[in-house]
Amino acid sequence: MAKIGLEYVVSAKLKEENGVASYSEGRYWGPASTFSISPNANDVKDYGDNRVVATDTSVTSAGVSVELNENTLELESFLLGHTYDKEKKEMSCSINDIAPFTGTGCIGQSVNEKNEKIYRGFWMPKCQFKNPNNENSTKQESTSFNHSTFEGTAYNLESGVWHEAGEFATLEAAKTWLNEKANIVAQ
Repeated sequence: MAKIGLEYVVSAKLKEENGVASYSEGRYWGPASTFSISPNANDVKDYGDNRVVATDTSVTSAGVSVELNENTLELESFLLGHTYDKEKKEMSCSINDIAPFTGTGCIGQSVNEKNEKIYRGFWMPKCQFKNPNNENSTKQESTSFNHSTFEGTAYNLESGVWHEAGEFATLEAAKTWLNEKANIVAQ
């Protein structure tokens, strides 16, 4: 399948108790231009009798990178554990802030050999993001658009699950699946 699009990046705060994950405060990030998942895996071999007798290629974590078109202070505070004053539209960052674990996902769009659109939902049930770089530049002879990139790490839940995916024939079905994962109530 050829990948042709991305939309609907969401996150929700994770609460994990007695091996059960639940999510609250689910929200849509806003328009995003890229979303990438880069698994980190073991590559361990056990040799015996001059041959490989066992291997471990299990995923230990995954890098998550989201390039966001419109970063807001409210979203940044939500993802990074900073204080946000909604009335003043101000964010305060402390060295003592701890980014919460979130469930984070998106919808990728593909087209198959029959030229049919397929919507694939991706969900990382336990992610933690870091502060993005803040880069600004002056307008020169032509306008260039700059984005904010949030880098983070996806970890496994107590159950061992680190990633979930589903395929859907419609965007609406994919959004419904992702909204259920993030506990987002459709408006």
